[in-house]
Amino acid sequence: MINLFDEKKDCCGCGVCSVACPKQAITMEKDEYGFVFPKIKTEKCIECGLCLKVCDFQKEVNENNHKKVYAAISKNTDINMSTSGGIYASMAKTVLDENGVAFGASYVKKTDYIDVEHIIVTDDESLKKTLGSKYVQSSAYPTFKKIKKLLDEERLVLFSGTPCQVAGLRSFLGKNYDNLLLVDIICHGVPSVQMLNDYCNLIENKCKIKIDSMSFRDKSRGWGLSGLIKAHSDKKTLEIPIKPNMSSYYNTFLSSANYRESCYNCKYADSNRQSDITIGDYWGIEKFQPELLVENGGDFDISKGVSCVIINTQNGINWFNKLKCNMFVAETNFENVSKCNLQLKKPSEKNPNRDEVMEIYKNHGYYGVEKWFVKLNGIKYYLRIVKYILKNKNLF
Repeated sequence: MINLFDEKKDCCGCGVCSVACPKQAITMEKDEYGFVFPKIKTEKCIECGLCLKVCDFQKEVNENNHKKVYAAISKNTDINMSTSGGIYASMAKTVLDENGVAFGASYVKKTDYIDVEHIIVTDDESLKKTLGSKYVQSSAYPTFKKIKKLLDEERLVLFSGTPCQVAGLRSFLGKNYDNLLLVDIICHGVPSVQMLNDYCNLIENKCKIKIDSMSFRDKSRGWGLSGLIKAHSDKKTLEIPIKPNMSSYYNTFLSSANYRESCYNCKYADSNRQSDITIGDYWGIEKFQPELLVENGGDFDISKGVSCVIINTQNGINWFNKLKCNMFVAETNFENVSKCNLQLKKPSEKNPNRDEVMEIYKNHGYYGVEKWFVKLNGIKYYLRIVKYILKNKNLF
C-alpha cells in the first residue's frame, strides 16, 4: 500500500497528488485543525505511484538562483487595493489585455462559510477579488487541470500562489510552457481556512454583526500591517481593526503560532525559488535605497507600498521585459530585499506557543484561543481596545 507521507510536516497540502491520480483515488480531507491532507481510497488505488512521482515537496530542491532583483510599483493599477506595489495586478492586467487569463486566491462566500480558493481571472471584476493578502491556505489544486487545458490551447496564463502551490503546479504539468508565467509570493506560512472562519464567527457573535469584507493589509492609513473588517448590524455599518496587538488571529499568524507543520520545514523558503518571478513587500527601502523615494526625487511613494520583484528564470526575464513597461522599476539586490523578508533565506521559526495554541483550538475551539490570547496580554489588551475606540469614535 502506498504511503504518501510519514509525518504531517512532510505534506504541504498542495493537492497535486489528488489531481494527478488517474483513478481519482485521493481526496483532500481536513484534520482536527482544519489543515488538508491527502487520503487514499484503497479500493480505487492501483498503486501506480504517480502520486509519489508528482510530490515535489519531498524531493530534493532544484537549483534555481535568482537572476535580477528590482524595486517596483505599478503604473496602471490602483495599488491601494494591493498589498504592496500592485505588481501582481499590473502583470495580470497586461496578460488579460493579450487575451490571456490569470489565476489567484480569492475569498469565496458560501453559506455561513468563507472559503479561499484560486479562481480564474478574465476581467477587472474578477481580478479585484484576487488582490490583497489572505493569510490562509487557499485551495489551488482544483484549477490545475483547467490551467493545463488553457496552456495546451496556447492561451497566455499567469498563476500566482504560495511557493508550494507553484511547485505543485509545475510538477503536475511536467514540462515548461513559454505561455505560462509562474509567480510566487514571499510566504511566512499558512493557517487553515477553518481557523479563519472560526475567528470570523467569534467576531460576529461577540460584536453582534455580520462581516461584509476583510483585509489583512488595509492601506487607508498607509502601507503597513494594519487590517480592517467591514461589517454591518441591524442599525449601522462599522469598521473593526485587525491589528497584531488586538487580534488573536493576526497575532498568532505574524508570530508563527498557527501555521501547518510543513511551513516550519518549508524547502521553498530559500533563494532557490520554483517560480519564474517572486514578489513581496520591499520592507526597508527607506533605509537601503532612500534615493528611490518621491521625497528624494524618485518614483516610489512609500505610503502606498513598494514591491520587490525577484526574477528567477529565463522565462521570468522574458516575461518581465514585456511587463515592466507598466511599472516603475529600479534595480536592487537580493541582500536588500531579504533583510526584512527572512523567508527568502529560511522557513519561519516555530513559535514556542504553537503546540499549545493548536491544542487549545482542538479541545476548546477558537473561543479558547481568544481567551488564551487575552489572558496572555492581560490588562494591556483591554487598554488597547479602549484607546482605539476613543480615537476612532466615528467608526463606531
